[in-house]
This record gives sequence, C-alpha cells and structure tokens, in this order.
Amino acid sequence: MKLNIIITGKPGTGKTTLIKRIKNHLEEKGARIGGIFTPEIREGKKRTGFEIIDIMTGERGILAKRGAPGPRVGSYGVNLETIKKVGTPGIERAIRSADYIIIDEVAPMELKDPQFMIKVEEALSSDKTVIAAFHRRLIQNIKDRGDVQIFEINPKNREIIYKKLKSIIGGE
Repeated sequence: MKLNIIITGKPGTGKTTLIKRIKNHLEEKGARIGGIFTPEIREGKKRTGFEIIDIMTGERGILAKRGAPGPRVGSYGVNLETIKKVGTPGIERAIRSADYIIIDEVAPMELKDPQFMIKVEEALSSDKTVIAAFHRRLIQNIKDRGDVQIFEINPKNREIIYKKLKSIIGGE
C-alpha cells in the first residue's frame, strides 16, 4: 500500500527544510519530483510575503504579500490568481508526471482557493507518494485516511524524522 507522508509542526520548526532534504534525496536516486514549494519572501530580516513555485516547471508567482489586496490571512493579502495559475496546475502536473508529489504547504493561504484542497485530495488519492507539510490546524482534514502517516516536527526531532522518512521512502 502506498503511504502519504504528512509533516506538521509549529512555524519555524523546519518543515520546509525537511521536505527540501527529502526532495534532494529522492532526486539523487533519480526520482522525478513534482508539486509546489511556498518559500517566504524576505526584505532583510522581515518576512513580507510568500511565493509559490511549481517544482517541475520552475514557474513562480506571489502567493501572498503583506498589505496586498485579496482575501486576508493575518496581515497578508492572498493572490488567488497565482494559486490558480501556479499552485493548482503544479499539483495536477505532478499527479500526471512525477514519481513523488511534494506539497509545501497546505495552509490557510492556499485554502483561500477551494480548488486547491480538491487537488490536494486528488494527489493523496493518486498512486503517487505525497510528501506534504500541513498547517497544524488542518491535520483533522486528513488524519483519518488509512494511507497517511503524520510526523510532528520540532527542533529536537527533525534529524530523527529525516532519517525515518528516508528509510520509509527507501534508501539511506
């Protein structure tokens, strides 16, 4: 049976870093990786927004920016067009063409577009292994699936979880 790997934890605990390490490990083994990353946009030491990047094509756009128009998540305005043009197609492309699907991350910003969670569910139900970061409050949406294993990361256990995930997906 295929396993979907879900990583959760408080902000700043290393979810994205862990997923990038797993992505690099899989690519070193020759796997084709698809999906999305949502890195922070920083000006100096201050976070001012988030990008969304399609892993397979490199296409990118502004997901959210502090003070921007659009649906609000805290002080950020979410760009729904970017989710529709980069995020959702990135997941669709990965379902069709990748060996592994990475989704970083499933959080309130991305969910401002209802189609986004539909694509996440499609990825989880596909025959591909999904490695995804989920916002802590959204875990209840998927925790009862029989094909999901959830890992809660913190600064003390992230190396242990990395090694465990490498053994689950194969290879040391």
